[in-house]
Amino acid sequence: MLKRILDYHSGRAIALCRLGLALVFLLVLHADPDQPVRNPAEGLVVLSGYAALSLALLAAVWNSWWLDVTLRLPALVLDWAVFLIAIYLTESGSTDFTSPFLSSFIFIILTATVRWGWSGMAIVAALLSVSYLAAGAWLDWIGLDVELYRFGRRGTYMILLSLILVWFGLQRRVRAVARLDLASETTGALPVGEIAAYAMAETGSPRLCMGWWSNEDPHVLLCKLGDGDPVIRHLPPEALARPADMPFTLFDRARRRMLVANAQGQVSARRAVFSTPLVDHFAIAEGLVIPIRSSSGKGLLVLSGNPAVSIDDLATAPAIAQEIAAALDRLLLLHISREAAVAQLRTTLARDLHDSVAQTLAGVRFRLEALRAQVRSGADPEAEFDEMKASLSSEHRHLREMIERLRRTDLEPATVRLAGQMQRVASELERNWRAEVRVTTAPEDLAVPVALAHEIQQIAREAVANGVRHGEARRFSIAVSRGETGIDLDIRDDGTGFTGSPPPHPRTLEERARANGGRLELCASEAGAHLIINLPDRSEP
Repeated sequence: MLKRILDYHSGRAIALCRLGLALVFLLVLHADPDQPVRNPAEGLVVLSGYAALSLALLAAVWNSWWLDVTLRLPALVLDWAVFLIAIYLTESGSTDFTSPFLSSFIFIILTATVRWGWSGMAIVAALLSVSYLAAGAWLDWIGLDVELYRFGRRGTYMILLSLILVWFGLQRRVRAVARLDLASETTGALPVGEIAAYAMAETGSPRLCMGWWSNEDPHVLLCKLGDGDPVIRHLPPEALARPADMPFTLFDRARRRMLVANAQGQVSARRAVFSTPLVDHFAIAEGLVIPIRSSSGKGLLVLSGNPAVSIDDLATAPAIAQEIAAALDRLLLLHISREAAVAQLRTTLARDLHDSVAQTLAGVRFRLEALRAQVRSGADPEAEFDEMKASLSSEHRHLREMIERLRRTDLEPATVRLAGQMQRVASELERNWRAEVRVTTAPEDLAVPVALAHEIQQIAREAVANGVRHGEARRFSIAVSRGETGIDLDIRDDGTGFTGSPPPHPRTLEERARANGGRLELCASEAGAHLIINLPDRSEP
């Protein structure tokens, strides 16, 4: 329970510590007959008043973030004054009583750390140490019984302790927020429910209103949760203007109060009515404003209904906003990656179907024309039918392999030997296109990744089909070797080659080379076409 009351409520903790120190000091003075050493009656009245004021401050800041911030400087001045008064009441050279200078000193500078950061704490610690030494010198100057050596020793300790606490102030704990992982199965719509549940859980707020201005959709998404059934609706863009850059804010419209945190985390108090289109639309009286900026759009969260909201929630708001924005960016990147993967798959399928099925069907048509001529001449077409059947069976097997590769979820072998596969492809191409295809690999046991072997085979199919159909080639030479920058394919034929100035690059082959990070080069040749294609071998270290 104590954790729930004080965790991330620094105002309550500071007020409780102040009251505890005041009561303990007052109790010690009553218990010691030799204290206070001067003005005992007046001193007890002053310290009793300090205890009463501490109780009043505790009550004031318990559920009021506004009073917690606006009273922080007066409270610091009060603690400082009591610190100096305690020195006057208790310090003397004839008693070993130690005034609460050390505990009060630590309390004041740690309070300054929480309130103003390490730089504010350094200033307060320096001024406090100087004022302590000055108080000792003043007491000695007016002739009171004090020990200057003790003041000097303690003052030195205070300065050293101040330096140590300044360093610890730099290491002040920042509240860590939970990670937000949005469901990746969303259909592209903003996951309002998950974002709202996350923000409400991190801030302890029972109600949330949210506005979202997407970079893609012109409509404004509004959401309200916490009061009955969730309300989610879309408004035209002119119904609710996109908010300008807005700071993290705690506001109370009825009392014309708000706390604003700048980019450096410094909080300032303002007396004004907080107003934004979203707050006005839902008529929210008091709450915490968290602006969201992500790659997919801009949003505004207004959390309300938490009576225990404090300045610490305002300090945590940037971390909440950053985590929500990061989760939205991760989700957007996932969707983009999936779309890119689908687009790449479609392109790969299109190339594979073009280089295998389409080219085989074109080869069958080519051979059917030849078969028609044989039939007209009276030749026996039986052998030709058998070869066409074998070609279609081979292509059917190849198509089933493509389908199996798409369905496969287990890992494929890392590498395969290329020579045997390329000889099978060469035999298939010779049957389909009635051309001579000679394939060599260097070294003979050349092994490449499975995916790369598939690409090399498809390149061979497309090159032979293009050479026969467009260049009237009858002989092909395909040399596959391992070069300095990967796998090199040297493809030559005896056809008419590429005509034009400059000669056009074969589009499909060039696309396949680029898709695999390689390059295609057209070489000058006295007869036929000559292509050199380089593909990187990513299996190498």
